[in-house]
Amino acid sequence: MTTEPDTTADLARLQELLQGDDVQPAIDLLDGMHPADQADVFEALDEDDQPKMLALLSGEGIAHLLGHLEDEQRRSVVEQMPRATLARVLDASDYDIAVDILRAIPPAEAVMTLSQMRTAAEVTPLLGHADESAGGLMTRGYIAVHRDMTAGEAIDFLRATKPAAEEAYYLYVLDAANHLQGVVNLRQLIVSDPETRLEDVMEPEPIAVAVETDQEEAANLMQHYRLRSLPVVDEEGVLSGVITSDDIIDVIQDEATEDMYYMAGLPGDDSLHAPLQVSARKRIPWLLVNLVTSFMAGGIVALFEGTIEKAAALAVFMPIIAAQSGNAGIQTVTIVVRGIALREMEADDAWRALRKEMALGVFRGVLFGVLVGGAAYLWQGEWAWGAVVGGAMLLNMVVAGLLGTLIPITLRALKLDPAIASGILLASITDILGFLMLLGFGALAISQLT
Repeated sequence: MTTEPDTTADLARLQELLQGDDVQPAIDLLDGMHPADQADVFEALDEDDQPKMLALLSGEGIAHLLGHLEDEQRRSVVEQMPRATLARVLDASDYDIAVDILRAIPPAEAVMTLSQMRTAAEVTPLLGHADESAGGLMTRGYIAVHRDMTAGEAIDFLRATKPAAEEAYYLYVLDAANHLQGVVNLRQLIVSDPETRLEDVMEPEPIAVAVETDQEEAANLMQHYRLRSLPVVDEEGVLSGVITSDDIIDVIQDEATEDMYYMAGLPGDDSLHAPLQVSARKRIPWLLVNLVTSFMAGGIVALFEGTIEKAAALAVFMPIIAAQSGNAGIQTVTIVVRGIALREMEADDAWRALRKEMALGVFRGVLFGVLVGGAAYLWQGEWAWGAVVGGAMLLNMVVAGLLGTLIPITLRALKLDPAIASGILLASITDILGFLMLLGFGALAISQLT
């Protein structure tokens, strides 16, 4: 049974070893660690110790480390690396990682680095595809076979080529012009009679995507069909590369993080490791939008200043109604955005989702309207207080359900990411309308309230 590595102990031991003159114990420690654990330790080291750790790794070791670092940390390491060294490191990297790194450095430096790489012929074609497309995500590491080969011949071919583990799970059957004709998985190959032709055991119509397909759609396909890798073909059906499951895990994580960030008004590429000025530049714009809507909410309150002076207890219920409706709306936004992201809600489902969330808004509104309105009545001893507070809560809950559905659907109709600042927009609008309803009802019933 394996246990989770104690990276805290490894970090402390490495920090101690880096202060000494004998580097071999530190090299031995790093050699015994998985690259993912090396990345955790590297990110936890002080900036002065990080270059010392890099100096202990071979070019291949640095390549494996870069494959597990967060984007900001990877960018920082690459910026400080001599380009001749970078070329050697990228030669040892997975092609998709090499492409990501080359895209992140200035074009002139990328060209110079490519000119020094042995794998330039494999990496260069990948640079021509959009970063968040299937072509930008794929790697050219795959096993190609011919349909007339036998299972025995294919196994002999695997023994001779010794492919990486992630490349050998599927064998792609191509014709002389590299058109994708089928796929054979490793289990089928092993259990087949050695004389069986691949044509007889291959899946003749494999699931594939075009090079321009969005990476999120590719991820959804791999999840839906439980694929270990996904072939990517050009417009003529020629196999251009494959997307592996480890890359899709990164995409799913990145897309989930991006949606979560967008709902809070954050850019999808911000992180704890980003420089202070970068994070400030990315986060402040939506906060400014929120400031404007807050002033609008304050303006609503100012319009009813006289009402508040006569019935000051209304101010107590303002944050309660705004917060409860905002939280209810965020629940709806989260469900709808998730449904859109996972392709669970198409255009035909929008009206059904709207009716359901409106009905749920009424149910929640009645429940919380009775609770809050009842509390207002018991506190003030006047039925009008219960009606004003309870009515405002009921209507704002219904509005929250309506907006929580309409905002992401509208953003998608406008070809925008449905998660973009949905949370900020919804919370701002429910605050404004909640104040307007409560104070408006209070103004209409001011004689009963006082």
